[in-house]
Amino acid sequence: MEARLQTRTKGGFLAGVLFFLLVLWGLYRGALNVSDWLTDVNRLPMSELLLQGQHEYVTPEEVRKSVLDGAQTRNFFELDVNAVQNRLRALPWVAQVSVRKKWPNEIKVFLTEQSVAARWNGNRFLNRGGEVFAAPNRVKQPLVELSGPDDQAKRVLDAYQQYDALLGPKGFKVAKVNLTARHAWEVTLEGGIQLFLGRADDLSRLQRFIDVFPDIQPHELIAYVDLRYDTGLAVGWKKNEENGNDQSRR
Repeated sequence: MEARLQTRTKGGFLAGVLFFLLVLWGLYRGALNVSDWLTDVNRLPMSELLLQGQHEYVTPEEVRKSVLDGAQTRNFFELDVNAVQNRLRALPWVAQVSVRKKWPNEIKVFLTEQSVAARWNGNRFLNRGGEVFAAPNRVKQPLVELSGPDDQAKRVLDAYQQYDALLGPKGFKVAKVNLTARHAWEVTLEGGIQLFLGRADDLSRLQRFIDVFPDIQPHELIAYVDLRYDTGLAVGWKKNEENGNDQSRR
């Protein structure tokens, strides 16, 4: 009797183990099926792109290519949002970007462009934070031309803003500002007049130019005004048939 009971107990235990293993196998297979379903490119494909924000320089085609680079072969669960953001950040005119997925098939992109403030060294740009960046030339409005060593870009932008605030109310428009390799300031006004300010006292020298300018005649023949003196200034005249290229000191 005892032997039969032990046999039945062992048989029940083995049956229980077998049943447990079958349950585990069923769960495993079910998980595989769910995984296959979730990663099936024919289910929940990413097919819609919503671009938000104001965009003047970044083209929709650039955004589409960056977002959908391989995304058409991925579904909602497989799409790597971080990878998409990195591709968008690599676009030249992009400053900041945020990417979100929206169930079941939409990619939402909020994009902020670089806030261009000036041209830099002829073939690049400065943003309003004084950072240099390279990008395709898609700016339609005229920009001030700033130049100098790259590590002085923010300083040059700040100087331009000070010069413009001083000269603008007097009717002058700054076209170019250059910081030379020797850290001397040069300003070109709209119309072509160059102002040489030197390395120090640039604002006081600009004020001297403003004060004296009405007495420098004729205005249309002024080529440059050299203000690198403790007092006074030197005027260079444009070439013409009568006077050649003279310079006078005031």
